[in-house]
Amino acid sequence: MSNEITVRITCSLQEMYNILQNKGFKITDKYNLEDTYYIKEDIDIKKQPIKEIFNKYILIRNITQFRPDNFVDSYNILKMTLKIKNIESDGTITNQCKKDCQIYDMGQGKAFLTDLGYKNIMTIKEKAIVYEKDGLKLAIKEIENGDNLIEIETEKDNPELNSIDKLKEKISELQIPVDTNDYFIKKAEIELKKFL
Repeated sequence: MSNEITVRITCSLQEMYNILQNKGFKITDKYNLEDTYYIKEDIDIKKQPIKEIFNKYILIRNITQFRPDNFVDSYNILKMTLKIKNIESDGTITNQCKKDCQIYDMGQGKAFLTDLGYKNIMTIKEKAIVYEKDGLKLAIKEIENGDNLIEIETEKDNPELNSIDKLKEKISELQIPVDTNDYFIKKAEIELKKFL
């Protein structure tokens, strides 16, 4: 089971790209996501605490994956993703897991979830560029009509990156312009609050 931290970027994206490149980071991945969020039909988003809404949910995920040889040509991947998170009262995500299942038709995936008693609550679009240096991967995320974020996942096989505390140390050591007041920015919660 992996975990991650997500922090807000406090400079422009171009400035962040330049800073990372000057620190020796290289682009290793580029993709766009369109995530459509589904929750159980009987959940009332106006009455349920937001943290509880996002303890367990399903995404229909449309991924535009750019080819690594030039990061220009791309292909699409469709997935259904179950996400389960354990969130403490202070917002700290203690652990989380996800299960993916590739699908071949978005409409059929949406209909399947509806038939299972799930409802669509929102869609979030983002563009991501992943920079890497010495095994540390920083996913720079531009959320449509939202914040610019950096997401870093724990790496269970890397003793320097296998815990949240070690990821926080790495962010601090990099001295990059990010807001470290909250290491667990939850884009879904931010977006849902716009509808409430």
